[in-house]
Amino acid sequence: MKKKELKNLAKKIADAEYIIQTSDDKKKVAKAQQEIFELSGHVESLDDMTVIDELVQEILSQKSWL
Repeated sequence: MKKKELKNLAKKIADAEYIIQTSDDKKKVAKAQQEIFELSGHVESLDDMTVIDELVQEILSQKSWL
């Protein structure tokens, strides 16, 4: 995958993960979990998954400061 695609996917996953970590609404959490499952299906290689994971962690750490 291209770097731009990886960043875009990581942002979407991070947004969903943030909902899972912060929301008390079970429906929103379930929807976010499903979204992560669907998005992760687009990843083509283990290397891409590693890059996405690092980007997601970076994004989430920035959100925790907000």
